[in-house]
Amino acid sequence: MTSHPVVSVIVPAYNSAPLLRDFLGACRASEYRDFEVIINDDLRSTDGTRTLVEQSRADGLDVRYLQENRSMAQGRKRGAAEARGSVLMHLDSDMTVTPGLIGECADLINGPYDALVIPEESFGTTFWARCKWLEKKIYDGVEQIESLRCVRRDIYDKLGGHDERMVFSEDKDFDLRVRKAGYRIGRTRNFLYHNEGDLRLQKTMRKKLGYSGTADLFASEHPEAYRWQTNIFHRFGLYLKNFPYAFSHPLLYGGLWVMKAGEFGYGAVGQVRHRMAVRKPHSGVRGGTT
Repeated sequence: MTSHPVVSVIVPAYNSAPLLRDFLGACRASEYRDFEVIINDDLRSTDGTRTLVEQSRADGLDVRYLQENRSMAQGRKRGAAEARGSVLMHLDSDMTVTPGLIGECADLINGPYDALVIPEESFGTTFWARCKWLEKKIYDGVEQIESLRCVRRDIYDKLGGHDERMVFSEDKDFDLRVRKAGYRIGRTRNFLYHNEGDLRLQKTMRKKLGYSGTADLFASEHPEAYRWQTNIFHRFGLYLKNFPYAFSHPLLYGGLWVMKAGEFGYGAVGQVRHRMAVRKPHSGVRGGTT
């Protein structure tokens, strides 16, 4: 790999212009310059993301616009197909890079590692967004939960990239396949900002309700990882292990327990609904002999 590899930062989006404005501004402030940004917008987007990308390109940022995003996994994979970099960084539209992050990823991938986990620092405007900040703090360094976001291009292609069938834990699916193949996984010191915005309790629970209905594919591909993720006692065990937060952030710590109990509950409902729908016989079909 060259001494200054090109990093391709790939971001699927859906009506994300306000978030992308901050993201693209942060990219312009990057200390490393050998990178490109590929925004793959959803087919349904109507918020002027294309115009924002064109303005950023006019300001000197190497950024391209696609509108071929049909799902997170497909959007990432389609963006990677257009990338010219030897290092791929897969981010979300509500994330923002810190100034030294892209350069550190280039150095680490150019050196001892094949793929990287990037820590996150969540923020937002509501109580529940701050509970998410605490949740991410507790998950810091927990391999079963975190997923890699940066990988060598040749490895991504060799493993087939993101599985377009995946919705539930599509990022963890790719992470597990990289680890299973025996590649060297590192971790950056620089981090991502993750904007939770005006997160509401009902919103995060509904999100789990929707995702859980697509979990069967992940469960069939990674049964052990699925059992770990869906075992509520594993999560609550992590919270108990980090009990000192109950003294430093008592309200957030209590709110985290409420939020996760609700998310697990909605997730369970989503799975039951999905399996009942799959097993439901087709209407109008009758049994009998001929």
